[in-house]
Amino acid sequence: MEDKIKIDIFSGFFGAGKTTLIKKLIDEDLYNKKVVIIENEFGEIGIDGIFLKKYNIEVKEINEGCICCSTFNDFNNTIQDIIDSNKIKRIIIEPSGVGKLSEILDIVKKFEIKNNVIINMVTTVVDVTMYEDFIDFFSEFYKDQIIYANTIVLSRTQSVNYEELQNVISKIKKLNKKANIITTPWDVLSGNNIIMASEKNGRQELFNEVNIIKIPKAKAKFRIARKILAEDIFSSWGIETPKVYNIEELKRIFNNLKDEKLYGKIVRAKGILQVDENKWIQFDYLPKQFEVREVRPDYTGRICVIGINLKIESLINIF
Repeated sequence: MEDKIKIDIFSGFFGAGKTTLIKKLIDEDLYNKKVVIIENEFGEIGIDGIFLKKYNIEVKEINEGCICCSTFNDFNNTIQDIIDSNKIKRIIIEPSGVGKLSEILDIVKKFEIKNNVIINMVTTVVDVTMYEDFIDFFSEFYKDQIIYANTIVLSRTQSVNYEELQNVISKIKKLNKKANIITTPWDVLSGNNIIMASEKNGRQELFNEVNIIKIPKAKAKFRIARKILAEDIFSSWGIETPKVYNIEELKRIFNNLKDEKLYGKIVRAKGILQVDENKWIQFDYLPKQFEVREVRPDYTGRICVIGINLKIESLINIF
């Protein structure tokens, strides 16, 4: 029998680190060329797909909505086209930050029944520094991503103390009693260990190499009943711009974005911008952090802002 196409799903709320995790696995040559990535971004300006394409792996971008609701047909057609091509051995799906994992799984399971595919890894990335900020306010989406994961990879664990980390872990366990929880900081963790844990290979020595919390299998008691679409709550604004920014100016801009009365509630911003004649940067903004890293130049600068009740005119003015 021909080997089945494996489908790996990397879920996680805005800014958790899904793309960073995928890039880590690719960097360590854990995915071969017979792989395609379905990259779903909520905003109309795609950012993450730009960086994934530079790995010479095919990337199918689906922007301007969630693949489990407004871009449902695009998602279905994209998966079917990939399967029909008979060229791919693995499909990586990175839903938008507010994609409901339960609904994505329902869609993919239909392909598993009708086609020669198998759901392999179902991983959710959780930023421990933002857990308390997001879990209640965005409960409908945030809890869903945790409840339906097989493996939960915690990001930025090095930024909190032991008590804070244990507090987050205990709350995650209450939502999902079956998932393995990986807590080791990524810079000291092998990508192969993440895959082994996610695929549940069960090697005993794995537990000596990775800080992994193995939870006995049990059904989660919590289930989400009512249907709320991401588009009903979140909105996005984005631009492509040739403007050359100053780093200090950008810091000032993003510090000002915390003013909800003026700009709305910003939950995520990201982009790639030119900051001087010969330097380009990629930025990632969350309410509690602003990260910048140097990247290669692109054909133009791009900014994407996602939030609730966005004040578009104010965003245009500040940028």
